[in-house]
Amino acid sequence: MAPNKDYYKTLGVSRNASSEEIKKAYRKLARRYHPDLNSGKKEAEEKFKEIQEAYEVLSKEDKRKAYDMYGSSGFQGFQPGQERTTWKWSEESSPRGDFKFSFGDIGGFEDIFGEIFGTREPTSRTSRVRDIEYDIEVDFETAIKGGVRDIKITREMGGGKISTETISVKIPVGVDDGSRIRIPGKGEAGGRGTSGDLYLRVKVKPHPIFKRNQDDIYLEVPITFYEAALGAQINVPTIDGTATVTIPPGIQNGTKLRLKGKGVPNIKNKERGDEYVVIKIVMPDHVSENAKKRFEELAKTSPYNPRINLEKYMR
Repeated sequence: MAPNKDYYKTLGVSRNASSEEIKKAYRKLARRYHPDLNSGKKEAEEKFKEIQEAYEVLSKEDKRKAYDMYGSSGFQGFQPGQERTTWKWSEESSPRGDFKFSFGDIGGFEDIFGEIFGTREPTSRTSRVRDIEYDIEVDFETAIKGGVRDIKITREMGGGKISTETISVKIPVGVDDGSRIRIPGKGEAGGRGTSGDLYLRVKVKPHPIFKRNQDDIYLEVPITFYEAALGAQINVPTIDGTATVTIPPGIQNGTKLRLKGKGVPNIKNKERGDEYVVIKIVMPDHVSENAKKRFEELAKTSPYNPRINLEKYMR
């Protein structure tokens, strides 16, 4: 008896995945392991067949129910051209060494296959177009201020052909991790001069000192305990340059000082967030004997108890 196959694992989805989630997982894997993109790789060819088999079962409600009840044994063991329930698999070598698949009465599967790879004739007069997605990484400042990036994209042209194109992309002001940039007409082409769209998923590189929270920027600034006790004016960096901040006498560690309008422009309304300077009081690395004596004298003449609020909980 053939071992039971986990079709859900093959597609990388949970057993309660929706039809749309199964379809999306299939699209992604089919593109990755398609024989035209893995010429001569037997392992990719076998993986591609496994993906096709899993999707054929899980995409049909009746077959999925049967699989959930009885496992994969009723769907395995097929050979090229062999009938199996209501579908069949045929594998024919072509001059290019690629594959042709036949699935009997399951036209929906062929529609998906053609939509992904552009390798079949459309079933209507309107040719299918397909959007494509790419990841793009931008630095922290470009994400905030915008800019232009050149990227190289690869498209399926049908018949196993691949084209590449370098395009200049405008990065909008204020994009953040997970933002999607739409480039109309730069997806894969359909018939009659139509094309899908290109979507860029933005990944923002971390900054060495700035941290972003939506439209606000946070910056941890170390100060001496002298500055904390006596107050001071210090210079701090912003995304626009240097700004002067007033440290009030007696400031506490962790206090946030707000620089209004020094944050990120909102991607929709362009209103800017704020920058928050987070105070970090830092003690010196070394305290001289003379300084220790002064601290001891100060402790006697100006004592205070910072833990007074904790005393009522002590036993």
